[in-house]
Amino acid sequence: MPNYTNLKKRKSLLQLARLCLSLAMLMGLLAPQTANAQSGIYPEYVVVSGDTLYGIAARFDTTLEDLVDLNAIGQGDVLRPGDHLKIPTLEGMRGVLSTDYVPLGASLSSLSRRDQAKPADLIRLNQFTSPSELFIGREIVVARTEDQAPSEPMPSLTPGQSLVEASILSQQNTWQLASRNALQNPLFALPMDTYYRPSQTGSDNNLAIPGVDAIVLDNLPLVQGGTYVLKVKSSQPVNVSAELAGEHPVFTDVGDGNQIAFGGIRALIDPGVYPLTLEIGTAEGASYRFDQYVIINSGNYVMGDNLEVDPSTIESDNVKNEDAIFKSLVAPVTPLQQWEGAWWSPAQDVDCVISPFGSRRTYNGDPKLYYHTGLDLGYCKGTDVYAPARGTVVAVLPDQIVRGNVIVIDHGLGVYSIYMHLSEFKVQEGNVVEEGQLIGIIGTTGRSTGPHLHFEVDIQGIPVNPVTWLNRTFP
Repeated sequence: MPNYTNLKKRKSLLQLARLCLSLAMLMGLLAPQTANAQSGIYPEYVVVSGDTLYGIAARFDTTLEDLVDLNAIGQGDVLRPGDHLKIPTLEGMRGVLSTDYVPLGASLSSLSRRDQAKPADLIRLNQFTSPSELFIGREIVVARTEDQAPSEPMPSLTPGQSLVEASILSQQNTWQLASRNALQNPLFALPMDTYYRPSQTGSDNNLAIPGVDAIVLDNLPLVQGGTYVLKVKSSQPVNVSAELAGEHPVFTDVGDGNQIAFGGIRALIDPGVYPLTLEIGTAEGASYRFDQYVIINSGNYVMGDNLEVDPSTIESDNVKNEDAIFKSLVAPVTPLQQWEGAWWSPAQDVDCVISPFGSRRTYNGDPKLYYHTGLDLGYCKGTDVYAPARGTVVAVLPDQIVRGNVIVIDHGLGVYSIYMHLSEFKVQEGNVVEEGQLIGIIGTTGRSTGPHLHFEVDIQGIPVNPVTWLNRTFP
């Protein structure tokens, strides 16, 4: 359950609730499953690409033999995405099993209310032993019925407001709403707890804060070198700040009560669990603080070769000065999003990859580890370089020690693209370029071992994997 620091009286209740939840989870794990024993009812797991029978058996703590026997799988049968497999160890549980990720603001109670599932079933499916295991971005298994209607969070109950009043405002039957949210009595509803109502489309929001309609952390699970987006929608003016893994993404008001912040995960950060903190202030002076841990996964980046380069291009004072210039260029967060949709490839052949983002490397035999901050694209189909999305050219700089001839484009909201080692410029500083516009020619200037384009995407100065921007649409 979220921790809201301006409600001092709630702290003891929250602590008691957490203790009760821990005890409930422990009792759920220890309680005998006699009620459903030998029922002959099993949930079905939907096979996805990459699954194997052995992997599915291990995931659900069963044996390969029991899985094969229960599903009458023959020796020549082929496992295909979309196949349904009954899970032997989950006898008595109903529904279709699928993989999901823990969203921002989720708790055991909110997930069970959202998916109309029993908390004990969620514990059993994922072998939870503590509420603290619900890290944002953790992969979990959920069970849903195929005809289950989507749901969305209700507006938060304010102190003194009842579920009866909220249900009337939402045009819902009070007792049906209480039953949907596993409340024995509508009077048991608590302010700023998350309750759900039927919806046509569903919602990823799991936080209930007065005046705030939704807070969503997008592009889960987070990985080294990844991009994430925090989205806040509110019905009244609010100030929002956040901190994740030591970074502070900057929120921009994009109109209609929406604020958005893009963030990047450093490619060399250690995989693990990191705190996310959100602070929200209202015009009336109320403030709310929310804390939850986020899991950051490995990017599985490869170890590249040792590169032999001019020693003067490695950490000299001139190189440090160049780095400082580029750090200042990509620091401003301009408030206008200039791009629309997914980005184009800046090179004529997106598959002509010489070196991927994130690959580890060393220089001149020195054991110090570096990583590749961009995507190196060759000239398999031509040497033209195009703008991948609309933006404003903020720098056209020749003869840089490391970057060579380089262009920097500001796309807005703290998102920049950089093009290094060019042989020619086709734009000038201050130009507004459109998606697909010719901006330069591939070359081998600066610290380069051969003709190629170093294509880099920076978010508030943090290099992120450009492939993500070529494969999905933000925000």
